[in-house]
Amino acid sequence: MDVLLLPRLAFKVVIILLQVLFLLYGLYAAYDIRLYPIKDFGYIIHEFDPWFNYRATEYLAEHGLYRFLHWFDYETWYPLGRPIGTTIYPGMQVTAVAIWEAMKKIGEFKVESPSFLLALRPLISYLKSTGWRWLPAIKQSYEFTPMSVNDICCMIPPWFGSYASLFTGLLAYEISRSVNAGVATTLIMAVIPAHLMRSVGGEFDNEAVAVTAICSTFWLWVLSVRTPKHWPVSFLAGLSYFYMVAAWGGYIFVINMIGLHAALLVGLGRFNSGVYKAYSIFYIVGTAGALQVPVVGMQPLRSVEQLGPLLVFLGFQVLAFCDWQRRRSSMGAFEFAIFRIKVMALLVGATVLVCAALYPTGYFGPISSRIRGLFVKHTKTGNPLVDSVAEHQPASPSMYASYLNLPLDYVLLGGLVSLWKRNNGFWLLCLYGFIAQHFSGKMSRLVLICGPVVSVACGIWVGFLVDQLVEPFLLLLGKKGYTAESEAPKTEKTEKTEKTEKSEKSDKNEKKGAKAKKAAKKSTTAVDIDWTLEEYEEDRRPGGANQILRLLQGYVYKAIPEENIATYREIRTMMDNNYTLILSRAAASVVLLLYVIYGSSLSVKVPTFLSHCDQVARSLSNPQVVFMSRDKRGNSFIVDDYLKGYQWIDENTPKDARVMAWWDYGYQITGIAKRTSIADGNTWNHEHIAHNAIRHLADYVLVWAGGGGDDLAKSPHLARIGNSVFPDHCGDDDPKCNKFSFYSDYSPTPMMARSLLYKLCQHRVSPGVRVNENLFKEVHTTKHGLMRIYQVMNVSEESREWVKSNRVCDAPGSWYCVGQYPPALDKLISKRKNFAQIEDFNKKGEQSAYTKLIEKELHGSEL
Repeated sequence: MDVLLLPRLAFKVVIILLQVLFLLYGLYAAYDIRLYPIKDFGYIIHEFDPWFNYRATEYLAEHGLYRFLHWFDYETWYPLGRPIGTTIYPGMQVTAVAIWEAMKKIGEFKVESPSFLLALRPLISYLKSTGWRWLPAIKQSYEFTPMSVNDICCMIPPWFGSYASLFTGLLAYEISRSVNAGVATTLIMAVIPAHLMRSVGGEFDNEAVAVTAICSTFWLWVLSVRTPKHWPVSFLAGLSYFYMVAAWGGYIFVINMIGLHAALLVGLGRFNSGVYKAYSIFYIVGTAGALQVPVVGMQPLRSVEQLGPLLVFLGFQVLAFCDWQRRRSSMGAFEFAIFRIKVMALLVGATVLVCAALYPTGYFGPISSRIRGLFVKHTKTGNPLVDSVAEHQPASPSMYASYLNLPLDYVLLGGLVSLWKRNNGFWLLCLYGFIAQHFSGKMSRLVLICGPVVSVACGIWVGFLVDQLVEPFLLLLGKKGYTAESEAPKTEKTEKTEKTEKSEKSDKNEKKGAKAKKAAKKSTTAVDIDWTLEEYEEDRRPGGANQILRLLQGYVYKAIPEENIATYREIRTMMDNNYTLILSRAAASVVLLLYVIYGSSLSVKVPTFLSHCDQVARSLSNPQVVFMSRDKRGNSFIVDDYLKGYQWIDENTPKDARVMAWWDYGYQITGIAKRTSIADGNTWNHEHIAHNAIRHLADYVLVWAGGGGDDLAKSPHLARIGNSVFPDHCGDDDPKCNKFSFYSDYSPTPMMARSLLYKLCQHRVSPGVRVNENLFKEVHTTKHGLMRIYQVMNVSEESREWVKSNRVCDAPGSWYCVGQYPPALDKLISKRKNFAQIEDFNKKGEQSAYTKLIEKELHGSEL
């Protein structure tokens, strides 16, 4: 009996226990660091878009899925309304309601903490005293009570923050096959600011669940192509992708990533029946699911942005056909290569003909301005509405430093470690890193997709170091080390007879999972090819990229002197089998570990990084409708002007009141104030944001004032959007509306001074500034003056009634009935210049002056 068996098992149990504890700690840390808003402000929804998401969730919970998908909302974009069911990604709302229903089914219950858990209290107290963050407070008992829809919406980001961390750790494990790398990745992903930016408590936005779906889809996809036998996992990958589609418009990134990865595997000679089945099942299941999401519809089969994965799918069917023919006809390497080239050329020709026939019919959808913004310099799209959003601007180096911080420094090292294995997951990591870096450089909002890949790369590096530190102890306890015999000699030649190939294929089928036998046969070349099958390979594939890469590998091996290879193997054998050297490695591991903890720069950098993550989490905790501020004495207090202002509207205005405001506030008007808004964050309608005939559309006007990011700070964007639809607003000679601004001494330009916006914000604040009180009556100003509400005088009741009775349905009895502008606005509407968000980029016709200016600037900067 092996005398070291029990000590080795005991050591492994300790290692596994530590891994489990650190994994659980990472999952809890991901949850706890996102709770600052809940602890400080309670269960309050954040910012703008989350209020729409919450309101939609409440509607789904009350009315059910069918009515939700057939909901035409007339309380937004008045008088036109908005078809919610066909313009929303409903995955997050369905998730929240499913949790709400499940909680109601479970009911209330109470659980006493087990004694072993209570015994951990002293340890947790000690760790907290030494500076550890995000540790749980173990209670004597825990009570479960069903939560309200509002509270669930607030808690989904912290919950999914933990799930995303777990799936990212699993992705790292699949790439590295190191448990320590997976645990380290989970810990990093739990707190990295790029993951925090859209997932703190109350931030009920699509990205809060989408990042989880991205990580789970990538993990399941990589797992499905680990070996040719893992293809059934692709069914789960397809379901995960379906959830991703239902949750966020960023699904286009996921499908293109996986399609590109599948194509890359072909280019690397790694196509086989397993990869074919995995991608085919993934694409069919995922696309079939995507087609069920109303807002997506037929886009996977028609959108230019998604044709790439479709072409890869078609290409895979052709490659599978070629393989079938190869086996059926017993083709040789050269014959098979020529056959495949001919068939692929036929596919390309057929694809070109089909596209040429369909293009004039308008079958293919255009590229949206937001997607276009990812490929043009400085992300200026020529669309003033898209360009007005700060998060559409490029990410700066300081943003990368803040949101990726310390882990970014070790990305390259993690990539180099992964390069040693070069499994299928490694290539996904490379693609992910390159694409995430490019797109985030164009749009700062997309820095969040850098969080997982940076966490994985850094986690792999950390896992590699931990593995090296632990390895000598395992060797001391009896683990078998490296031997020269463990590497098979490279004796396979480049050419084989068909008979030899068939016999080797038969041998492989008899020994599933084992490496194919080597066949010694003289080659017409001087380079040996190692045909030893890797885990991701199914059989020998001569006559393609696989043989070319193996041939190049053979040249590299041939260039290395045999004595160097022998020396390398001898040293490795000694390092793993010489008892004295193993003891020395173990001692070096202990010394190195102590140095890292107490003496190296990491002893400062890691705590600094964790402190930075904590500070970012706290800075993101302000829900915006309420936020923390400090008085002159440094005392903290809560400013709730915006929340109180909306609540005042809810309590003091008629239920059918219509409120006009800058489009950002529309979701809060309908979500908090529960009143009809004129415009909101679903920015599909330029002229609606730009119009000025208030008495025919609104009963109240709301402005943010008081400085900072108030409406006067946003005024240039208001003017540019208005000018894009009504060119006479600023004129084609001033497409950026510079005349609607302030001088360097902060005094308004004449156009600004005459504007209603300026008067509403500065009424009785700036000397001599007054709004015409016969037209607008100030009815409420919040405590700190951050929100001002005016009642519109002389409202046209005739227009109000006309709108109610003149909706146009797409069919008799249909739920899809679009409102119309009242006739009183005909003269104004006739002056508008139609501006769809994609029109100037994909359709023929005259461009707006703003678009022409931006394209001129971009063209000039490229010269």
